[in-house]
Amino acid sequence: MFCIAAFIVLGILSIFSARYRRLAAKAWYCVSRKMTFRTCEIRFDEELKGKLLGKLIITHPRLARWLSRWFDVLAFIFVVLSIWSLVVVLIAGLNLFVYGTCDPQNAEACSLSSETCSIASAQETFVQSVLDNHELTWGYNQVSDLGDAIVRIPDRLKNWNVADYITADNTYYAPYDASKQTALEIIDPGCIYCAKLFANIETADFEHSHNLTYIAYPIPNPTKPGQYKFKNSYLIAEYLEAAKRIAPATASTTPPDWQVLQAVFIGVDSNGARLQDLFDGYYTTEQATAELHTLFLAAGYTQSQLPALDKEAASAEVASALAANKAVVEQQIHTVKIPTIIFGGQRYSQVLSPGSLH
Repeated sequence: MFCIAAFIVLGILSIFSARYRRLAAKAWYCVSRKMTFRTCEIRFDEELKGKLLGKLIITHPRLARWLSRWFDVLAFIFVVLSIWSLVVVLIAGLNLFVYGTCDPQNAEACSLSSETCSIASAQETFVQSVLDNHELTWGYNQVSDLGDAIVRIPDRLKNWNVADYITADNTYYAPYDASKQTALEIIDPGCIYCAKLFANIETADFEHSHNLTYIAYPIPNPTKPGQYKFKNSYLIAEYLEAAKRIAPATASTTPPDWQVLQAVFIGVDSNGARLQDLFDGYYTTEQATAELHTLFLAAGYTQSQLPALDKEAASAEVASALAANKAVVEQQIHTVKIPTIIFGGQRYSQVLSPGSLH
């Protein structure tokens, strides 16, 4: 085991300095013989121990004796940790390729991930699983996640067809034009990065160069069943779906749900505070509903239509539509972070710059 540990260390050092290459070659020779169940003829382990402990035994004899006694155990621990680190790096690389993040359970925690709101799941950390005596469950989850990543490799390479994920209920920012490509956004009304993507879309005039539509997907709170990552995102999504079913009194080329979504993403109140921030962190359900009423009145609804809109938002039909959206996002599109936008045969789970929207 010491030969393996030495080969790992010397192999890395020899990349940067030629002085270690002779020892690295000896270490590899020793490892290759160990792998075929033969003894190491040159006693490389003893030679290297002597080099390492030779000077130490003069200055710190007790430490040298302790290291000599436990060298093999320390080497074993080092090798295990090295293999573990390699496996973690390889899995992170696979996740980065498949999902665009090294940690699909918490995309925001990965420094290599783009600006996103993570669709996390409730999984214990390794430390927590040990404390709770759930080590087998933790191991099963890791294997399951790895299997999911391998199965979804084709998602990274396939040609994405927007028509597979939209229905007759989808609305478009501008009147549908069969001569234009269709683009589909997966958004959470409470996600700040969805708002940032929307601003870039407007800067690039992407909403007019494409048939732009969306799926409202309030991100669930993984630790609190029945609740959501952003305080009022499900409520907003309910009203967006309701607006698709009840027409405003005044018609507009931009559907009312798009007008309200636009206001939530980039609008401000009378004091200059961003509406999305207020919905996410300040408004109670009653205040959020009142603000939505104001936005729908601005989109062309009359005061007398608001009770019908409220009733529709709370209806079983709207709940069913949002459940269907959730199934499409999680079971077909398989994204683990939003915003996600699909157009031109590609899926992008990130905030695209205006220059990338064409």
